Amino acid sequence: MLKRPDIKTRKKLRITMCIFYLLQILLCTMPFFQDTKFNEDGLVAMASPFKMFMILFGVTTTLSETVITISIISIALIVIPIIGFFFCALDKERNLKNIVSVLCCFSAVFLILAFIPMGNISIGAILAVLFYIILMFLTSFAMVMRLSKDSE
Repeated sequence: MLKRPDIKTRKKLRITMCIFYLLQILLCTMPFFQDTKFNEDGLVAMASPFKMFMILFGVTTTLSETVITISIISIALIVIPIIGFFFCALDKERNLKNIVSVLCCFSAVFLILAFIPMGNISIGAILAVLFYIILMFLTSFAMVMRLSKDSE
């Protein structure tokens, strides 16, 4: 792949992509999954990827067995935006950041929609999918812009 220094527009796109990945990391603290069984308090139990990660390693066990079965994907939901952020932040001259960003977006949306039951999906997962779609459009725009500049 050709190495080319960033121009202003590509630099702005790269910084915007980094900000969206930071938002994705922040969204991992919001509830992705709501358990339909009630707690002792009579409230619906909700779980963020960080809470599901703690359940996986036995730190807390406040939710039902359904959450435990899907808590394995919490590792991927936390790691995917971190990988995308570091590639976007550190790869300034190549197109590799765009390829990795597309793969991260596809895999995260697949994990959210395939493994969280539709009746139990919560606001964090919905916002994460929307932000991943926006990030996909930014990445495809950056890729097309990079390819059109390379052909000149």
